[in-house]
Amino acid sequence: MRILGLLALVLIVGSYIYYCSWLLLKPFLPEDHYSYYYFPDQKYVYYLPSLFLLLILSMVMSTLGYILINSEVFSKPQMPPWIKYGYQGPKITHQ
Repeated sequence: MRILGLLALVLIVGSYIYYCSWLLLKPFLPEDHYSYYYFPDQKYVYYLPSLFLLLILSMVMSTLGYILINSEVFSKPQMPPWIKYGYQGPKITHQ
């Protein structure tokens, strides 16, 4: 299990270093530099984090919705407290 954690850590740190160098170094590299072509277009610097954020938020909201739909509180109809404790409302008499 430690090997898997170490692998995940190396992958995350490597991705972070690649992303930061893509974001910070590519605009200052000349187009004929050999490392210029290791990075995609500059517009994808903003598309990828937006896509990942949208994906994570949709997964979290779907999980919360699933939990709320399947919870005990929402599975059976609840009786309002005024009916539960015997309150019938004001007495109206017709004259």
